[in-house]
Amino acid sequence: MICDSFMKFSQNILIITYYWPPSGGVGVQRWMNYAIQLKKKGWNPMVLTPENPQFEIRDEKLLDKVKDIAVYKVPIWEPFNLFHQLTGHQNHGNVQQGLILEKTNKSLKDQLMVWIRGNILIPDPRVFWLKAASRKALEIIEKENVGTIITTGPPHSMHLIGRRVKRRSNVKWLVDFRDPWSKWDILKKLKTSSFVLGIHEWLEKNILMESDACMTVSKRLAESFGGINVLNNGVSLTGLMERNPNDAYFTIGYFGMLNELRNPRQLWQLLDQMCRENQIFANKLKVRIGGIVAESIKKEILSLSKLGSKVEFLGYLPHHSIQKEYSKCQVLLLLQNKSDNSPWILPVKFFEYLVAKRMILCLGEKQSDLGDLMNNKDTGEILQYNEVDGMRAFLDDVFENDRIPSDQDVEVLLNQFSHTHLVKKLEDILQNI
Repeated sequence: MICDSFMKFSQNILIITYYWPPSGGVGVQRWMNYAIQLKKKGWNPMVLTPENPQFEIRDEKLLDKVKDIAVYKVPIWEPFNLFHQLTGHQNHGNVQQGLILEKTNKSLKDQLMVWIRGNILIPDPRVFWLKAASRKALEIIEKENVGTIITTGPPHSMHLIGRRVKRRSNVKWLVDFRDPWSKWDILKKLKTSSFVLGIHEWLEKNILMESDACMTVSKRLAESFGGINVLNNGVSLTGLMERNPNDAYFTIGYFGMLNELRNPRQLWQLLDQMCRENQIFANKLKVRIGGIVAESIKKEILSLSKLGSKVEFLGYLPHHSIQKEYSKCQVLLLLQNKSDNSPWILPVKFFEYLVAKRMILCLGEKQSDLGDLMNNKDTGEILQYNEVDGMRAFLDDVFENDRIPSDQDVEVLLNQFSHTHLVKKLEDILQNI
């Protein structure tokens, strides 16, 4: 047991996270930005992260943003590295990004990988970092007089590290759930057995009980965890984008993972039909898709006679490049998973779209945390995936009337969800645990 060598409140915080720059993608954004804000407010955040994490999405420019934050790194062994070696690194990207789940005809190796991931690696493949990371965290706590640790998941094995550290020290422990755990929609696709689901539920309940405080990203998700704290994802306001639409084109943009859980099949078919019926619309339409896209969806889109030639797949883009892409679009597409827990999710992308000041077409559940924000504001439209008439009416309106978001509504939402505003709530949580 580490001796509690300090009585006064310590502003030294250790954040235990798998995702940290140069990791790219959405997983890194939340705690990168909150660590920056805490630093500005006089706290001393430090980070413990793997030395050799298994991610292909990298954004080296993010390192400049966090250069003043101390980072400790410990090697991690990841089981899928062995699989990659045994298979000569074939399908390396598919395994890492979960695109193996999208295959309609899975090989025996694919099926085995899915079963192992869903039933053996509990709660996730990063669980083998537990001992090494816990040992290092205890060293940092003693050396740096850390008062609070924060674990953020997924991967939820970060919380098992927090539990072990909490049991061996007097440190305060704040748990952050960026996504669901036992109710995660992917568990079904991983063929997780009812027995293993029970283990996830037990671990989740145990973490909730042993931690000093827990928080998550939205109101409905907080309720699903039994009523924990809410700290929304937010946005850093470095200046709103100027509206510089290219009137030569009507551009619809989507940026993020595009898999079967969020494939807007009816929208692709609608756009194809609108091009057949309206030559002016057809001449102007462009669709730009940035991010990792399932091959089956690419083939589906490209097979459409009119739409296929108007879609450009940009691949993965670093964060600063994505923001430039927003300015080229008249409509930004936001896709929620087609799953029971989609009403709980309030994505970072929504706030970035607000900064871009472009009309948002969201496909998902109206009765959701996102719907609560969009339904009463002139920032776009939230519709269910099968509301084709509503999609057409919205697109016609934006196309024919050059419709843009309300400056007032955008300003209200951005002020409410700016990191500089939300960090005050984070401070309150930290000071009261």
